[in-house]
Amino acid sequence: MEVGGYRIVALLGEGGMGRVHLARSASGRPVAVKTVHAHLAAEPEFRERFRREAAAVRSVTGPYTAAVLDADPDAEQPWLAIEFCAGPGLPKAVAAHGPLGPAELAALGAALAEALAAVHAAGLVHRDVKPSNVVVTRDGPKVIDFGIAKSAADESLTASGEAIGSPGFIAPEQLAADARPPGPAADVFALGAVLAVAATGRGPFGSGGAPEVLHRTLHDDPDLLGVPDPAWEALLTRCLARDPAGRPTVAEVLAWCAERAPDEPWWEQEPIAGLIRRQEDKVAELLGRGAAGDGPPSSSGDEPPGPDFGHGAAAGPGTEPSDPGLRHEPPSAGFRPVPPEPGPGPGPGPGHEPSDPGLRAEPPSRGPGYGPGPADGSPPPSAVQRDTPPPPARRTSRRRLLAWGGGVLAAVGSTTAAVVLNGGGGSGGTSGAARRDDTPRPPAGEVIWSREIGEVEYGGALLRSGKDLYVLDDKGLVRLDAETNTLRWTYPEEDLRSVDTRGDLVYVLRDSLFEPELIVLRVAGGREAWTSGVLTRNPHRPPRPLDPPPSELEGGNGLFALADGVACLLTYASYDTLQERRGTLDRPWRAYGFDARTGDELWFHEGRAAGVIGVDDAGGRIAVATASRSSGSPGTDRYARHDPLVVLKASDGTVEREVANGARRPQAHPGAEGVGYFASEERIVAVDLATRRTVWDRPAGAVTDVAARATGGLVLASSPDGVEALDARTGRRRWSRPGFRDVEDGVPVVSDGVVLVSGPEPGGSGEGVWGVYALDVRTGDASWAAPVAPASDMKLAAAHDGLFHVCAGRTLHTLRGPKAPRT
Repeated sequence: MEVGGYRIVALLGEGGMGRVHLARSASGRPVAVKTVHAHLAAEPEFRERFRREAAAVRSVTGPYTAAVLDADPDAEQPWLAIEFCAGPGLPKAVAAHGPLGPAELAALGAALAEALAAVHAAGLVHRDVKPSNVVVTRDGPKVIDFGIAKSAADESLTASGEAIGSPGFIAPEQLAADARPPGPAADVFALGAVLAVAATGRGPFGSGGAPEVLHRTLHDDPDLLGVPDPAWEALLTRCLARDPAGRPTVAEVLAWCAERAPDEPWWEQEPIAGLIRRQEDKVAELLGRGAAGDGPPSSSGDEPPGPDFGHGAAAGPGTEPSDPGLRHEPPSAGFRPVPPEPGPGPGPGPGHEPSDPGLRAEPPSRGPGYGPGPADGSPPPSAVQRDTPPPPARRTSRRRLLAWGGGVLAAVGSTTAAVVLNGGGGSGGTSGAARRDDTPRPPAGEVIWSREIGEVEYGGALLRSGKDLYVLDDKGLVRLDAETNTLRWTYPEEDLRSVDTRGDLVYVLRDSLFEPELIVLRVAGGREAWTSGVLTRNPHRPPRPLDPPPSELEGGNGLFALADGVACLLTYASYDTLQERRGTLDRPWRAYGFDARTGDELWFHEGRAAGVIGVDDAGGRIAVATASRSSGSPGTDRYARHDPLVVLKASDGTVEREVANGARRPQAHPGAEGVGYFASEERIVAVDLATRRTVWDRPAGAVTDVAARATGGLVLASSPDGVEALDARTGRRRWSRPGFRDVEDGVPVVSDGVVLVSGPEPGGSGEGVWGVYALDVRTGDASWAAPVAPASDMKLAAAHDGLFHVCAGRTLHTLRGPKAPRT
């Protein structure tokens, strides 16, 4: 099967403009072949634009650009062949390396400036320079995707009022109502934004929806807090100037960076060099499979994507595929403006159109794995023709791959947007609900920054530790400066489930198909300090027989506890449902003790055949709650009512005692102190933790979430009916606020005398969820409130030192109360 003489090996991705295939030339050279959807190829204007741009981009040459090798815009299905660029995208490289220092940033800036010089020398303007359009190869960073580059001398096909680019990287002059065609200065602006991201881990104009980012681009100064030094701040400030005339030229940026670049660039060092090698190995294996005829795509257009490269699952705009090792954006010519829609409400703010410039963005062109191709729902056209007979099988080695300078073509699910520029005023809309203006409105809180994150619905976590904020999502663990949103480091690893810190170490649990793993990272740099290793080889664990029974295997689930310098890793199989119990094969729970600082193995304990439902550490003890059957929902009296609580000594792992019927309250055990509060089956109970004696017991209106400890003599509880505070000594209700809920199920978030809750819009109808409120713990009065979008989808929250962090959907917001007036 061929396209223009290139043999198709695998489908890399598909988007609204076309498909991208991994292919090889007659000599065996790997290339990426882009083919255009038939419904676009049938449009004369699109075909003419594709013809001109294909001719223009073929003239771009340089060591830091991805060369266009061949094209046929007049074919029945137009196509483009592009060289491979070996390595990860810049976002993944910076995540693995950490924010770039002054010299490292200079090396990146010099390479990208040289790439743009080559683009401009060909009479082109790239118009979509962004981090995900930069691939870090063993030969240096390469700028890819000239699909929307246009000849600066030919604007005959540009639609009126159309600006193409990615929010946060689009130059302000492209957003004006009377915008002229962009020149090289627009690429300098985008280059400055890319370098700011590489230095700080965040965009200079924030994150969030396209209207919000575009509004900041037009009206706010760039956020450069955290760039390496004043000299870099001065250069990036010039690059990001609103006036194109105030920006340096590409030649000036190149000369400035070249003077400061080190002899040995950072992409030739670990861990980036290792990332590049792994990507090269992946594509070599894939090309070898294709040469051997292992499932090449069919002419029906239903060819499968390359293995394990994250193109099968749909994702939202702006998200990276789970493994960006094989990606390329389909041709993005042919953006068309869409008619403006009325704004949804007052702005600016999260989820609202800006009221001033009248900007709105078309939904992004979707890259590989981002939804269907033809808008009319017709089957995707075939991009290939049957090749008969197939050539002899030929394996591709990594060495041969490097001889071509080829590897993984890393492109992205596009966040490029065609922005329609309206000449009129702002949205000025109002809420659809009737307003009640007689209700006092609390002071307005402030969203100081927002950041897009990965999925957190299944196993995500937020943790505040001093000035740090740790964000755990489906892509890994990120350490941020809590106040500035500056990226400190990223630990990119899937299947992470929980996180905790002690001193200069960070403890992370990773689930695995075979056994959990405790990973310990250093706060400084995020590098691994030690891991729990292969548990079956733990020297304290009895040796396994040659043919072990299934019960000898580790359970696939894990928890960990930190107590008195000991890190305890618990492994178990789930016994929650009848189906799970049938599949456990009587596997017991097990506990492994490690020196929390060095990782030295200290002890091992094997429990009964049961699952772990909770763990607590206090007073040098580790209390393990287990259950071999489930007879109710977690947190209810029926759940694990008759199961014991096993209390281990943290020092040696021996059993100090078993508390009969104690599994439902693992916090109540010898070594614990104070009073704990529990909710179960429409009741709230206060318990002396050391003696397990009930202090008071009161009914609740519904199944309730309750704070484990009191704050200021009050116990905070939340139910579907609202939020309330109880007297910690008597259980009597002190205040109640119907219509509000805690923002993280099961854990009311309290800090600095306020509790964070969600609630309806102030002065509105009293229905729905509008944003967050900070209620005074003593009175229940609203100290301040702030809108958060999507407010109805809040999942996680954390707070410390006057800052409140909330995950809403896949956006992390950081809020604080109104600033005190100056005296």
